[in-house]
Amino acid sequence: MELSEEPAMYVSDPVLNKDGVKGYTSYTLNGSRVPEPLSRRYRDFDALRKKLVERWPGIFIPNIPHKKKVGNQGKRIINMRVEMINRFLKKLSKIDYLFNSEEMELFLQNSSNVSKTLDGLKAENYEDLLKKYSSAFPDYDDNFDLKAGKEEQDKFCKKLNEIHPKIKHFRSLVLQAKERYKNEQENYFAVINMLSLYEKETISNYVNNDENKLVFFNMKNIELCKNISNAQEQVINPYDRLYDAISEDYLNTEAMVEALETLEKIQDTYNKLSKNFATTSTHLTELQAGRPSVMNMFKNKEKEITKLTSAKATKEREINALGEVIKIATFNMQKNIKDFKIVSLDNYYAELSRIEGDTEKNATIFDDLWETVVKDKNISEFN
Repeated sequence: MELSEEPAMYVSDPVLNKDGVKGYTSYTLNGSRVPEPLSRRYRDFDALRKKLVERWPGIFIPNIPHKKKVGNQGKRIINMRVEMINRFLKKLSKIDYLFNSEEMELFLQNSSNVSKTLDGLKAENYEDLLKKYSSAFPDYDDNFDLKAGKEEQDKFCKKLNEIHPKIKHFRSLVLQAKERYKNEQENYFAVINMLSLYEKETISNYVNNDENKLVFFNMKNIELCKNISNAQEQVINPYDRLYDAISEDYLNTEAMVEALETLEKIQDTYNKLSKNFATTSTHLTELQAGRPSVMNMFKNKEKEITKLTSAKATKEREINALGEVIKIATFNMQKNIKDFKIVSLDNYYAELSRIEGDTEKNATIFDDLWETVVKDKNISEFN
């Protein structure tokens, strides 16, 4: 039997720690990408993602579940967070430029204060950002229709902003269905327990307490006892995973909107730089032509021309670099949007298939249970 390959990064072994009156949970980070086991808190993963968002503007960054402020140390919440953090790490491991980024390198250092370590990374200037993006996205097509790409992304962002609250509402409805199904199953087994009690308290009096004449309150009925126990342990709530899937969809949608809006922000920055560049160019032209203005009439003309010429050259480099960054990020976003739609659709179909499988499995479990009841010799003789 082949051993499965170790994940690049994963968390396990959550430990509740005491920190004064408050407690916090730490996780052990392991994996082929991790030089040695590291202790990490939820806030460390959150800090990593925030730094990635900051230093990779306009790029889709996988999301991480939001931290619950109340009751966040419950066993169910902790186990769910382990699963969600591992999903986050798995997604990052599939994106080379993020997985091998400078941010990730610092995150994996043996540091007790990850947030402080990551804070040491400052925002890059536009020329350095362009170098990074050019290296991260070598498949960029310079002939890409930037205008059409922006229009499509604006429409998609608007649509996602409409969808996002609907997903949140639908998630709350599924949570209600999940709780109702859980209650139904609890009631179902409560009825079986009551039948056992009913036999013990009433029917047994009619058969002189002969256990062999009973069905549910009959410890010798090993097969029925086993099937009842199996049903209680194995029955699946089909809404559990549906709730998780919708929660995942909610986080993915939020992350996509964030990336699209960040891309729009750097476009706004580009527009402001261009406007500022035009003002500087006009001022320089007027000064070189000898036209006085309130801005320069009390300044040394030659000194001011030298200063403005240098400022113009700097702004021009910044504008050109940022313009290329926007083109590359917009081009990459087209692929992200396409993948986002495909993955969302595939996940939905997969979830429907899982629900069908879970429902069918539950039906088989209950069929087996009641088939055992019907086959009981007392019932079969009665029939």
